[in-house]
Amino acid sequence: MNQIVSKHAPSLAPRPDGPAPVRGLRRHETLPPAGSEPMSRFQVPETADLTPELETVYAEVERTLGFVPHWLRALSINPDTACRIARLYLHLFDPGRSHLSGAERELIAVVASSTNRCSYSVLNHTRALGAALDDAVRARRIALDHHHIRLSQRERLLADVAEKLTTSPASLGPGELDQLRQAGFSEPAALEVLEVAAFFNYMNRLTLALNIVPDQEFFAH
Repeated sequence: MNQIVSKHAPSLAPRPDGPAPVRGLRRHETLPPAGSEPMSRFQVPETADLTPELETVYAEVERTLGFVPHWLRALSINPDTACRIARLYLHLFDPGRSHLSGAERELIAVVASSTNRCSYSVLNHTRALGAALDDAVRARRIALDHHHIRLSQRERLLADVAEKLTTSPASLGPGELDQLRQAGFSEPAALEVLEVAAFFNYMNRLTLALNIVPDQEFFAH
């Protein structure tokens, strides 16, 4: 998934002059650096084929991110799927609604995605975590293996909960929830920690199944 620009973790800046027209991509068209690799294992609809509802979602995402990401294009083979997921993502990462900071959301996203070996989300959210921390090297080290980083107690707890919910969800119990409370997370915030981790597990699995190619924006300097 792509980082939503916020006051907490600016990543891919929105266009200052508003959204540009969405450029249509031909089926299986891809962008550098992917070369000739298909964007998805399924067909990618052309912009002209989008439903009115999906056109609205594209415009909303482009206003937020400055571009329409491959994950949204790939999911658009089923417009209902694309609309559901995009709206949930925009809501979940809205800094005006979140109980977590941008860095906390991105840490959870990176740890869950790295644990799942989802390169698409790791590439994007490591970049966003680096922006949120103002430390790109630290973010990359967390993505490689957060166990070898000197995290704060609060960061360590978030990373451990995200990893546990990813690898052995049935083992996560009252102890972890109590630790979140003791670390200063309210119950609504603790629920959001779990929700962000669960969301990325869901999206990682879709992204991996479709083998979605990373966007060229992930590699911009």
